[in-house]
Order: sequence, then structure tokens, then C-alpha cells
Amino acid sequence: MLDSLINASTDYLIRYKVIDPDDRDVYDYGFHALYNNIIDIISIVTISALLHQIPQTVIYHISFVILRNTAGGFHAKTRLRCFIMSTIIWLLSLWGISQTASPVICIGLAGISALLIWTKAPIEHVNSPLSEEKYRRMRALSRIASMVFFIAVVFSSTMTNNMSIWIAASLAYGMASHALLVLRVFIMDF
Repeated sequence: MLDSLINASTDYLIRYKVIDPDDRDVYDYGFHALYNNIIDIISIVTISALLHQIPQTVIYHISFVILRNTAGGFHAKTRLRCFIMSTIIWLLSLWGISQTASPVICIGLAGISALLIWTKAPIEHVNSPLSEEKYRRMRALSRIASMVFFIAVVFSSTMTNNMSIWIAASLAYGMASHALLVLRVFIMDF
């Protein structure tokens, strides 16, 4: 079904002479990425709404996505494996966020994650090799991001209200989820 939608979208652009037919592969790839991202977002919003954890999900994904984009990490071999693995890690994180009421756990989790990201990132992927300059830039950005999130976790953990604790836990679990993907590269290939 997704392939039909991709083909129809590209055919529409070609029919109305918006794109050159020779560029079909590029646009098919772009529509594939776009529609998969839309499916991911709809899934995340639906599940987090059903679990009544939309704010936690948003904060979790802020830390996870920023670290993912700056530090690299493990990539599953197929889109389906990626979706399943990401969803399982996220759901386990939501469960952890709902169970974590301890500032010590939040700070410890964020600290270990920041240390792992600081020492191991960025992770280069076969499909996206890093030049020396890009490696240095991503290393600096991943270190800055992990330290900013760690400081935010520490600050939120020192507050005494429940909202601050789940903010700290959401950030910490986002960091930990990404740190697992960094660590996974060093353990074995999936």
C-alpha cells in the first residue's frame, strides 16, 4: 500500500511537470522517507495519547532525537526492525518514566548516558561516512547536547514537585535510549 502511495505521489508530480521523469528515483526515495516519518509520528502520538503520556513522550523524543542526530548510533538492517525496536525501547522508557520517582535514579541514568555519549560518539554508519571535519563537529555537538541534557536532569531533579521529576526522568530515559544505541554498536551487529 505504501509503495502505491509513493508511486502515485511521484506520478502526480511528473504528470503536472513539476519534476523531470529522470528524477523519479530521488522523489520516490523522498516520498518513502516522508510517509514513513508520518507513520512514525502518528503511531507515537496515538500510543502516547492512549497512555496519557504526551508531555513525557515529547520531552523524551527531544533528548533522543537531538542526540540521535548529533551522535549517530546503531541502525537496524530493515525499516520494520527499526520501527519495532524503537517502539519497544520507547515503551519501556515510558514505563520507566512512570515508575521513576527518584532524583538519584534520574541523575545516575543521565550521568552514565552522558559519559557514554561523551566517550564513544559520534558513531559513523556505513551509509553515512563522516569526514574528519564532520566528525569533529558532531563530536562537539553530541558532547554539548549530552551535557545540556545532563544539567537539565540535575536541575529538574532538585525540584520537589512531581512535574520536575517526570521531566528529569523523560530527559534521562531519552538520553539512556540513545546511549544504548551507541553502546549497541560496540557490542555486536544486529
